Amino acid sequence: MARVKVRRGRAKPLWFGHPWLYSQAVDKVEGPVEPGDVVDVVDDEQRFIGRGFYNPDSQIAVRILTREQVTVDAAFFTQRLTEARALRQRLGLPSAETTAYRLVNAEGDALPGLNVDVYGDVVCVQITALGMKRREAEIVAALQHLLSPRAIYAVAAGGVTSREGFTTAPGLLAGEEVSEARFLEHGIQMAIDPEHGQKTGAFLDQRENHRRIGQLAFPGARVLDLYTHLGGFALHALKNGAASATAVDMSPRALERAKQHAQWAGYEDKLQLVEADVFRWLDSAPAEPYDLIIVDPPKFAASKQALDPALKGYRKLNAAAFRRAKPGAIVASASCSQAVDVESFERALAAGAMDAERRITVLETLHQPADHPVPPGFSEGRYLKMLVVRVA
Repeated sequence: MARVKVRRGRAKPLWFGHPWLYSQAVDKVEGPVEPGDVVDVVDDEQRFIGRGFYNPDSQIAVRILTREQVTVDAAFFTQRLTEARALRQRLGLPSAETTAYRLVNAEGDALPGLNVDVYGDVVCVQITALGMKRREAEIVAALQHLLSPRAIYAVAAGGVTSREGFTTAPGLLAGEEVSEARFLEHGIQMAIDPEHGQKTGAFLDQRENHRRIGQLAFPGARVLDLYTHLGGFALHALKNGAASATAVDMSPRALERAKQHAQWAGYEDKLQLVEADVFRWLDSAPAEPYDLIIVDPPKFAASKQALDPALKGYRKLNAAAFRRAKPGAIVASASCSQAVDVESFERALAAGAMDAERRITVLETLHQPADHPVPPGFSEGRYLKMLVVRVA
């Protein structure tokens, strides 16, 4: 097996659990190796650190699979998937009330480059690493054995795969074609299109936050859900007794799903759906006051180079939201940008409050749920943060 030697002074993060060896930290590669092969990683004194996928064309030269000198074969992946399933069962997933969850969260389950989401009896697989792509058939076979799903779908991963040197076409990998996958989220029936939805169909990293923020509604409350997607926050607020919810999104496909979900739940008369760009809508719509506002935009900063524009965007967006908050209202504002840390995000909200001439108090900070685990020292995996603030 080929060996990748780490530069002197660059191995410490790997020893403390970080699962990525960046290309600039590579000293040399010893032995013949092809992109996507499994290699050993050693420090400058030739001490074994781990074994993982190698890709010289990626900024991440090696993604660590194991810290042990074991054979990486079909049995290895089956065992890892079995362990991932056992963890979700211990977390109570699936349950009678919730049948959508993340089965595999890449590095958090020691399966780098692989995300697997379950929606009832349909499984969606997202692969972001060349080494994992080469083992797709083994992964699919193991998932069929473990879960016996009705269908397994591949979903695209955007520009990540092109940087890794491969492409993924969304489509059926195993089982029967389905037009939608229905599931429950805390008792609310929802559905996704497994072939054409965003990410793997839904944003399961916000699943528990949907319920938590919904609990902050009250009988008679007026709710504003910005970037609603499938309506998760609005629906949970209505379930908790809110009188009405206005849900804004620029995707007609997402709004059609949200409408269907509201009909299934019996909330169609309480949910107002608005197809619009959120920034433009906030600038032009009547400034009605709300008791609970959710701000859950897409990623503003894809890299550190985009950090400053992203923080300005968060400042402007949240200022507009604060202007629509009643005195004493609660605003739950999220960022899924990995490059934006909690402190920077908090400062952006504070600046937005200043611009809106409002005063805010942070009540709590929410993150992704337990079925989205991360290794220690891997800040790249803790991307989601949601600040819950009171507006005076």
